[in-house]
Amino acid sequence: MRTFIKFPVYSPMNSPINCTGELTKKVILKKDFVRKDGTCALYIQVFLNKEKKLFPLALSVKPSEFDDVKRRIKKNHPFSVDYNLLIEQKLSQIHAIEVNHRLSNFPLTIESLSQEVENPLSRIDFLHFWEIEMKAQKEMLKPGSYRQQLSALNKLREFQSPIYFHEINEDMIKKMTGFFKNKKGNSENTISTLVKNFKKYLHIANRRGIVTPVLHDDIKRKSFTKRCTFLTTEEIQKLYKYWEQPFINATYKAILSRFLFACFSSVRIGDILRMNHDNIIGDTLIFSAEKTTKLHRIPISKTARRFLDPDTVFPGKFTPEYINRELKHIAKAVGIQKVLTFHVSRHTFATQFLLCGGNVVNLQKILGHSKIEETMVYVHVVEEIKDREIHNMDEILGIDALGS
Repeated sequence: MRTFIKFPVYSPMNSPINCTGELTKKVILKKDFVRKDGTCALYIQVFLNKEKKLFPLALSVKPSEFDDVKRRIKKNHPFSVDYNLLIEQKLSQIHAIEVNHRLSNFPLTIESLSQEVENPLSRIDFLHFWEIEMKAQKEMLKPGSYRQQLSALNKLREFQSPIYFHEINEDMIKKMTGFFKNKKGNSENTISTLVKNFKKYLHIANRRGIVTPVLHDDIKRKSFTKRCTFLTTEEIQKLYKYWEQPFINATYKAILSRFLFACFSSVRIGDILRMNHDNIIGDTLIFSAEKTTKLHRIPISKTARRFLDPDTVFPGKFTPEYINRELKHIAKAVGIQKVLTFHVSRHTFATQFLLCGGNVVNLQKILGHSKIEETMVYVHVVEEIKDREIHNMDEILGIDALGS
């Protein structure tokens, strides 16, 4: 005789609740509101996790033309075939979304269902998904971040549009970076920023259950040595002389006022555009940085104050994009060969500050860097300049001519 040993079965007291309940849907005719022509609007009624949502079909028929049992348009309606086809398409779309979430093991909620019904391309086209998600985040993003991400999106459209999720693989990433480096001539910094934003929205898509051949973690941003474009003393003087000229047009002067002020204060373009007299207390500029939200207190030198307007601080209203475009024209007008953007002013301040004997720790505080390593980039630039310029002293005795 066999003896069976019974083991006790333990059940968890708190079992996890599955938030992806069964989705039920049906076509309904909203008879509580009748239009002047006697028709009522058609909806698809969905129940999910005890929540109800009505999806409009943009169709309306008379109650006598709707079959309450079959939930379809009766044959007595002149467009019954077409209307029923549209109903089936919408039902199929909702069913496909439900299946897709189930297969990807990603919870389906009324909110996510609504988003995908309203934007069906968002689970197919990566660029469409990016645009929808970015607009949804606009109120939470800093203006500078939003502009940067919008710029990256527009750049990607130059490369390829649409970009389907199933196309995002290693080959596509290589082609993308190669396109911007070789065909568009973008810098490593620009490409790195683009890849950073690409990864951000791919990460969001992957979290939403959208499967791609490569995930956001598989894409590596190329590390590179930061190269700073800054202006020499002679180049700053060229811009200043141009700024002083009576023939300079008002727009160029207003833009140069902002740029030259930044060359002597380090203030970023986003903070310059928000400046007003409330930020100036005596000889000190006090503001909360747009990029970091840190409170900054920067002394205003006599040179920097030269570029402030006593009435408006800075005249005119311009976007960062417009300022950067016009700076390139200004550089050409004065014979500066470097690609001038507003950020060059910040690099110029940091480099000239150190060349004039400034302390690197004080520079870190002025620039608002959280790590000294960020500021040390400028120290290395200055050391390279000094290493080159020390050989200029050979010209005093003409050592090259005399020989060793």
